[in-house]
Amino acid sequence: MSPLSTASKPGSAALLRRVSRALLRLEREQICCGEVTRQQFDTLRALGEAGGLTTSAVARRLGIDLSTASRNLAVLERQGCVRRRDGAEDARHTLNLVTAKGRACVESLCCDESSAVDAVLARLPRAEQAAVMRALGLLAGALEAACGTDCCAPAVPSAAAAPARRSTRPETSS
Repeated sequence: MSPLSTASKPGSAALLRRVSRALLRLEREQICCGEVTRQQFDTLRALGEAGGLTTSAVARRLGIDLSTASRNLAVLERQGCVRRRDGAEDARHTLNLVTAKGRACVESLCCDESSAVDAVLARLPRAEQAAVMRALGLLAGALEAACGTDCCAPAVPSAAAAPARRSTRPETSS
């Protein structure tokens, strides 16, 4: 029997969905992101940590579609949290940088995130907290291994997988 068959007991998927929904609800209701969404907040944090990223690098780092990253960056730019600059090596690649307003947003929200998570963990029996954190670390590692680093990035079709193009010229008989 494989390790998955013993772990995949009835209800395990439902339990993971329940945990996931509760975490999303916690983020929405208790981790206030002011005028930005949680994903936009994560974008600002990633840009700040990296010192600037291209749009495709943001998408890869956050595991989101390129179009979503582009939309988030456009909104953040309109709000004055991000500024865009042509890339040093290639003007076709835009570098996205966090502004002072964007940094202030990130700094003002990090404490709320920690407080909300700490409050949830405090509800667990003290003797179980370390075991829960170890289990979460194992689960996160397993999910990352299953997904890889680009699990949500759009697949790039290979030339071999691309369908053959048909000629639009009418066929002539000889």
